Amino acid sequence: MMKVDIQTLEKKLAMTARRFVSPEEADYFASLYLETHLKKSPRMNPLAEAVADLTVWDKQAGHDVTLLVDQGAVTVMDFNGLAPSLKIKTIHDTLTDRARQFGMAAAGFRNSSGIITLNMWADGLARRDLIGIAMFNGGTGCTVPFGGTRGVLSTNPLAYAIPTAGDPMVLDMATTEIPFFEIKNAKEKGTPLRRHVAVDSRGQPTTVAGDALSEDGVANLLPIGGGFKGFGITLLIEVLTGALVQSLLSTNQTPGWHPHEYGCLVLAFDIAGFTGRDAFKLAVSDMCRQLRNETPADGVERVVIPGDRGHEKLKMVRKAGRIEIEDTWIDALNRLNA
Repeated sequence: MMKVDIQTLEKKLAMTARRFVSPEEADYFASLYLETHLKKSPRMNPLAEAVADLTVWDKQAGHDVTLLVDQGAVTVMDFNGLAPSLKIKTIHDTLTDRARQFGMAAAGFRNSSGIITLNMWADGLARRDLIGIAMFNGGTGCTVPFGGTRGVLSTNPLAYAIPTAGDPMVLDMATTEIPFFEIKNAKEKGTPLRRHVAVDSRGQPTTVAGDALSEDGVANLLPIGGGFKGFGITLLIEVLTGALVQSLLSTNQTPGWHPHEYGCLVLAFDIAGFTGRDAFKLAVSDMCRQLRNETPADGVERVVIPGDRGHEKLKMVRKAGRIEIEDTWIDALNRLNA
């Protein structure tokens, strides 16, 4: 492990990304990517996903993004196997321009190298006084249909970011009770799952990860809430990120991890197209203040709003100015920049 200056790390990421996209796109990618992952460290490696995405562009030199739909407030893109993160500025710029014009805008894409961290697709829009919503249907079978016995749908993650008078509300979640990595880690470590998050091969509740995660990688996770309502939300995301964006639904995808078969949808709402921006942000901020001031339940330290912990973590890390990174990831980034 080595301690690396955060600003130096951001510059390294941007310099590498400039090999593949414009300087403006590279700087935006590096800033948003690093900030998003610092909020989640140490649970998420601040470099692993970025290096993976940059490596995809390095290996697929000459590939480009194909525009499939460009009509009114809607764009749909084919990434031809490339990592979408390096084009996040272009997509955010397009969404911003069209949301300002139409009140809201949508960008869908398919055939990419996939998305691991979804919230930066929404968070970057909130910085522009837009409400951002992003969703993705990638991954192996994880979600058991209501009353079923085997995971069929992805964990179908959903992220949103809402501007306030201070830091935005930001949520990034799987629409299963727990994400796939949690059941995978539990099986490897032999630790029990929480109750009511997974079922066994007979559809019965289990806390044994091995009983809910088969050898072929299919997980029997329950949708949020564990019932029919959560299943309905998962299905909505499935349709919006599959058939709607000219990608595949989970029921037609190849078993395992095959990112080119997955789809994504990003939505942007211009607050000013509906109401006054300042009035909106003050109203949301006041709501958040009142919720944070609620009396916490026994055993709970405080009531938090989505994004609170991440913002606090980021401020703490930025104050320190340095972060520990495994040497192998720095070496990998240096090789890409050589």
